[in-house]
Amino acid sequence: MIAIRAMPRARGRHARAERGQSFVELGITIVLLVTLAMGIIEFGRAFMIANMVTAATRDGARAAAVVSSSNRDATTGQINNTSKSAIQTQVVNEVNSVAPNLFASSNVAVCQSTLDASCPSVAGINTVTVTTTGSVRYIFNLVPGIGSAFNVGRQITFRDEGRP
Repeated sequence: MIAIRAMPRARGRHARAERGQSFVELGITIVLLVTLAMGIIEFGRAFMIANMVTAATRDGARAAAVVSSSNRDATTGQINNTSKSAIQTQVVNEVNSVAPNLFASSNVAVCQSTLDASCPSVAGINTVTVTTTGSVRYIFNLVPGIGSAFNVGRQITFRDEGRP
């Protein structure tokens, strides 16, 4: 049978040097892990906000597509300003419930093809488009030189079901 003995511990100056080396390694490891965790949090939040803006824009476009005829001009089918304002408020409230102060009503535009010159048209089909734009500040500014915020914007188009 072979006897296994533990290696003798270093004494004196060598013990302090090994302890110091361990603290340096621990410090480097902690900095890397914290930086990685901050990056994961930042990208996760950015993805969540972009997804929420997409959902809110889609909900606003759907609401605009099904505006009743009583809230439209009788001859052209143009959505009245009160309904457009209500749709803008709906989108803003939905986004700001997750990312407060991200959007204001001025960041949300509602337009109808063939009635608004700036609105995209799809093969002659009457459509309604909701466009949102906003700027989201970073929680941690990990990479200098890329700015303090990223822009998020979505444009969703639906067939205008309420138009003659």
